Amino acid sequence: MCNCREQSELIDITDNYAAFCNNLDKLDEEYFVLLMQCKECKQLYRIDAWDKLQTQHARKIFSEENWKTLDSEHLIKELMIKSREGLTQNKCMWANCSKKQVKSSAFCIDHIYSSGARS
Repeated sequence: MCNCREQSELIDITDNYAAFCNNLDKLDEEYFVLLMQCKECKQLYRIDAWDKLQTQHARKIFSEENWKTLDSEHLIKELMIKSREGLTQNKCMWANCSKKQVKSSAFCIDHIYSSGARS
């Protein structure tokens, strides 16, 4: 039995990529992203192709329309902030940035993300 209904909109599947994809059918593929569908409930997912040097995410989607160009940046940033336990009251150390630092960092989420971090 699938657990698609219980899954959040964006899921970090880096540590269980094969297990997560095991119950999915591949419908389409684009450069570094896959369109997959749950075999049981037919939930669609936009999934980052596996890469040992990157964090992989699965995003629930509700239509095949524009799946290749769907932007998940805001969801990834939210997940990164949550996994790092939120924000501080301190300002980002990046020159001329007034956004709040992410906990355990001297920088805001935008500058952490721009460095290539995804987890």
